[in-house]
Amino acid sequence: MSIFGIAKKGFGKAVKKYKQKKIASGKSTREERIKYGQRDPDFKVKRTTKSLKASKEAGHGHMYMKNIKELNIHKDAVQKGKEAKKKIQRMKDTKRA
Repeated sequence: MSIFGIAKKGFGKAVKKYKQKKIASGKSTREERIKYGQRDPDFKVKRTTKSLKASKEAGHGHMYMKNIKELNIHKDAVQKGKEAKKKIQRMKDTKRA
């Protein structure tokens, strides 16, 4: 190995140590974090369900329950004497009630 190879190898270790210190202090760039092991180069997508149909049903179920809860809140407000009839009518107009 030539003298330049040895120097390059030694300098590489020194640079890596310097970059890791920079990452730890929070002053590094994204490229440095990717190159020196503190960040993945790509975004990873985690699938919640295996089928699109199941995912769709879960979303529809969530919105269905959300609408029911909101309607119940407005009905309770009407029973207490508060002005919530307009909100219920708005939900009916938008086909949420």
